[in-house]
Amino acid sequence: MSMLTRLAFQMCLRNTKLTPMVNEPFQVLKTSTVTSSPLVRPEEVGARFTNDVPSYMTDIYTWAYVNPTNVRLLDNQYVVDTILFFNARVLEREVLSRLEPGCKAIQVGHTHGHLVPHAAKKIGPKGDFSVVDVVPIQADHAQEKVQDFPWCKVRLGDACVAENILPKGEVPYDVAYAFMILHEVPDDRKYQIVNNMLRSVREGGRVVWVEYHGPPYWYNPTRYFMPFVFNWLEPFALRMWDTEIEAFADEDLKKQFTWSKTVYGGNLYQVVVAENRQVPKPSFVVVHDVEI
Repeated sequence: MSMLTRLAFQMCLRNTKLTPMVNEPFQVLKTSTVTSSPLVRPEEVGARFTNDVPSYMTDIYTWAYVNPTNVRLLDNQYVVDTILFFNARVLEREVLSRLEPGCKAIQVGHTHGHLVPHAAKKIGPKGDFSVVDVVPIQADHAQEKVQDFPWCKVRLGDACVAENILPKGEVPYDVAYAFMILHEVPDDRKYQIVNNMLRSVREGGRVVWVEYHGPPYWYNPTRYFMPFVFNWLEPFALRMWDTEIEAFADEDLKKQFTWSKTVYGGNLYQVVVAENRQVPKPSFVVVHDVEI
């Protein structure tokens, strides 16, 4: 890592207190943000939009994901393209390529833009598609996007609770994916979400994460200014630069999956795929006649 990048890391982490959690297979770090985004202002957002929403969302991301007026403006594919430096389409294609017509899939966390309706169309009426989000206005927007697709369900719930991803009694998913979600949550929540997603897929199923990655290659200008952007707007995102996604998985659970990673945008983004390599057990037993 270059001296300039190290300096950026130090400046961005200067006001962040990290304390390790104990009794966890992965050393999760709880992040206490001293200063939140300057775009967060005390504004009157009714309880309808903040009820049961985690405090980190209302403290840091109200301007982007909770305030209904701003959400209407930002839930636009052109905004998503710009924010992701025009890598959004190729990253979305990576997700869509893992979805088969007729499959059962879930998107963990609603995303602005066209990914939700494109995924619903790809899965089609013979499949089963769910979206879960912890913020009411995000669930509302997801519902609007799939209202013409009766095979789609939208749930309001925290992905840190396993039953909100895979309700009790439901058949596991073929594919579970999250698009640019992990970097927005504190480290202890990253751990919970990753493990809940891994446990939600069937034997032979896949879990896909599209996320920030880094540091970007030396020739990529984002290497030098993104740490400041993260500190300003995304205080939990720098963890994605020094921790592999699989590090958030329980050791025993991690071993059940084959992990792969592809990077995009000059190493600024990653697509991680975990495939449950367990071979499905046969539903019947063949008994051969034996002569005595």
